[in-house]
Amino acid sequence: MSSIRGGVEQSRERLVALVLLLQRAWTDRKPLTQEEIVRDLKIDEYPVSSKGPKKVRAYEGNEGAVRQKFERDKARIRELGFEIETVTLADDSIGYRIDPASGYAPVIHFNESERRVVELSLRFCGFGSSGAFSVFNEAPAGDGGLEFSAYYTPVVRALKLRRALAFEYQSSANKMRVVEPLVIDVFNGTSYLVARVKGTSEIKGYRFSRITSMPVVLPDTFAVDEETLALAKAWRAEFQKVPSPIDVVVTTNTNYADLLVRQFPHALSATKKDGKVEVGISFENPRAALRFVLEAGERVRLQSPKSLKSDLGDWLKEVNRGNAPSPDSLRFSGPATNDVLGETLQLLHAVYLAEDGLRISELARRFALDPAHVRLIMDRLTSLEPMADANDGSGLFPAHVIKDCDDWDHEDTDDSIYRADFVNETDEPSPFMWRDLFELNIALREASRVYTDQAIYSAIEKIERTASSFVQVELASNESLLDQVRDAVDDRDQIKIIYTPGIAEESQARSIEPREIKVLNGHTYVRAYCSTREAWRTFRVDRINAIVAKSPAPGSRPADTALNWLTQVGDEGDEVVLVVEAHQRYLFEPLPSAQWIALDDGRHAVKFRVSNPAFLDHLMLLAGPGAVVVTPAYAKAGHELAKRIAAQL
Repeated sequence: MSSIRGGVEQSRERLVALVLLLQRAWTDRKPLTQEEIVRDLKIDEYPVSSKGPKKVRAYEGNEGAVRQKFERDKARIRELGFEIETVTLADDSIGYRIDPASGYAPVIHFNESERRVVELSLRFCGFGSSGAFSVFNEAPAGDGGLEFSAYYTPVVRALKLRRALAFEYQSSANKMRVVEPLVIDVFNGTSYLVARVKGTSEIKGYRFSRITSMPVVLPDTFAVDEETLALAKAWRAEFQKVPSPIDVVVTTNTNYADLLVRQFPHALSATKKDGKVEVGISFENPRAALRFVLEAGERVRLQSPKSLKSDLGDWLKEVNRGNAPSPDSLRFSGPATNDVLGETLQLLHAVYLAEDGLRISELARRFALDPAHVRLIMDRLTSLEPMADANDGSGLFPAHVIKDCDDWDHEDTDDSIYRADFVNETDEPSPFMWRDLFELNIALREASRVYTDQAIYSAIEKIERTASSFVQVELASNESLLDQVRDAVDDRDQIKIIYTPGIAEESQARSIEPREIKVLNGHTYVRAYCSTREAWRTFRVDRINAIVAKSPAPGSRPADTALNWLTQVGDEGDEVVLVVEAHQRYLFEPLPSAQWIALDDGRHAVKFRVSNPAFLDHLMLLAGPGAVVVTPAYAKAGHELAKRIAAQL
């Protein structure tokens, strides 16, 4: 659980006070200068050194130190997605204010059925602890299957307003881009902003994970016709202006052939005399065909065409070959520190959504916080009076949070209730940031594949009506057994499956007891107790060849010790560092806990963990020319695999 630290708590109150204060400045149309804020903004002293809460100035120190702290605070607020507007006042001084609509979407009221499916969907697919999960669900958030980015907030807003965006983007080089956003496309769990390059007719896709600065919503508006919008929605990551279809023939075993036929509905198969199965598949272009053969690895033998054989042979010669920098020369930044401003706003949003308020114990459970920590944060929100003296009393600056105690004589230990009090409907602030609407939309769409409930579609309709039609999702189409797996979860049944692990040639019979389903990188995974292995395991649904038996699950099983089972691979195994070309980043970006740095020569270094050397062999096979392992222990990863495949050509 999060601990209480004096410096952090003073920073928290200062940031929250500044955000609320600058939003008030927008409402009152009275931008505040830095001089006014530094002179008059006061917060509670922490740790408390007197009997009553002592007010101290939020910004103290010499002029240089105060300015640096103020600029850092503005940067942290912008990193959350708020737009701090600078205004030149009549005396030529600079004033600041925040448009609440830059961060918050309009209020959406979900009915009881819609709230229920939102809770369900966020458990199935969402950002995890970085998103809205704990605002809706009573339990603390685990790992999330969606790629989190704070950059969704300005992007979704710009899409709604049809306003241009400016941001820095990392491709071969880190450059500023100015674009007219058209749609957010989600392919296999990866999000792209599809936009028109400003001043041109060119449609391009920008992966959110490669945007390197908070997008700025520009004042420039633009118009878009239906033809341009249709082109944007047709964009694909491997789009080619001139399609070059190619027919591929491979031989494989019966088990893997069955899997291929399910994954590629238009595939044709025929059993040969030697028992092998010949499978023919059509691809839109040679690159997609090569990717298919590489992903299949040793499970298939390429028969035709000759041109693809030649391309494959050239590719295999370059697997994990090239110049690698010294491991000591690479410096990765550490994990991001706790976002105290975002954490506080999430607590506030949960209270906004709870009609009868929430107790300290409920908030502590939802957000995995110590109850004392919750009490500290929420008590400050009830008593927050930024610049009260300068504004002629705190009544002009309501925090909208009221505390109810069952036992006021023992307030310090009482499990108090915090609730929001709204004078009228127009006074009600939205609990949703723009990025929350993106998360809810995708989570609901993914859940619609598994659960049939009209409330899912009505909730999506409300979100789309609020944010316009801003997103499209390419859902998995090769998970034919997903409904049966879901039924086993709901009914707590045991099922016997025929399963093909990630890089195995042959299938295996497993008896499993499914308990939870989640989505990661466009694939659905099920967590189950495997009685065949007598341990908890994670299975990818599209690799289940068949469900051959079903029965009620037997008695109790040992508890699952994996708190974040969906992404636990990111915390296990050996640490490996690779250097890759910019165009190869997409292979490694989905890896849990991957860290990146850009090198002076234009390449990129990535650090992640590997628990199975065979996984790294296949990853290097897919990466091919331009990717090289820096970690000495894995300098030859992929070499033997490439040789074995080349020997079959």
